[in-house]
Amino acid sequence: MDDINYIHTKKVKNPEINKKLLNIYDNKKNLSIKNIIDDYLEIINYILDYATKNNQQIDDANLISDFMINVIGAFEEEILNLKKDEYNLNITNQYLDKLVNTMDLDDNTYENSLRCKTNSLFKLGEYELGEKIMIDLINEKRNSIYAYVELVDDYEMVGDLKKSKYYYDLGMNRTDLKELDALEERKDYFKYKTNS
Repeated sequence: MDDINYIHTKKVKNPEINKKLLNIYDNKKNLSIKNIIDDYLEIINYILDYATKNNQQIDDANLISDFMINVIGAFEEEILNLKKDEYNLNITNQYLDKLVNTMDLDDNTYENSLRCKTNSLFKLGEYELGEKIMIDLINEKRNSIYAYVELVDDYEMVGDLKKSKYYYDLGMNRTDLKELDALEERKDYFKYKTNS
């Protein structure tokens, strides 16, 4: 936690943004998911506005990639925990689009942003659109297993175990990819039954 706080306080020059970040990390158990996401959206918007105004990318803007990975990673966790009607997920998707379209993101942040949007789309019932984003990511980035993981998780979440198993098998056949264990550990999804 101290390392994370150090990164944030040293690299973000806006005291109000610092305060919000530290409040999330230090006081998370007392905050509602809605409040946390609202604060993350404000933080992401600040970073995007800063980079846009300065015509700079993350590292040039003194907002190191590690910082953005922490923010979008934590933001993604909150989205994963949301119920369908608990927050307007279209708003979060607008911010994710803005993030992807404003900056050249490092690979992890780019992928996490798209996975976060896909999860939101599945919760909104837009399965085909969410699936397409991950298929495009698979075609675009041939070295990552996590697009498969996202599709396996999301189809399991909505109760389509047949489609989930399809992407599980597809991913497990990609012996060229690293971290296959991240996908293999999902095998218990299919232990008892698959729908037809």
